[in-house]
Amino acid sequence: MVLRTTQKFVNWVSGLYFLGALAMLAFLWANIPVLSVLWTSLLDFAFNIMYVVIGALLWPGTLLAILVCGF
Repeated sequence: MVLRTTQKFVNWVSGLYFLGALAMLAFLWANIPVLSVLWTSLLDFAFNIMYVVIGALLWPGTLLAILVCGF
């Protein structure tokens, strides 16, 4: 016998699971101070990588424009 569930039920259970995950994150964030420090460090790292990638993409174009336009 094949048991089937409706899409509405799947969406409802998925929503509850997501809310539970958010509640657990909030609980751990409040009770484990190192999480906020770790999260800040990860964000700083991500932004540093973003700046490096953007800089690496922009500088060759800028140098090429300087060479071509003679600025």
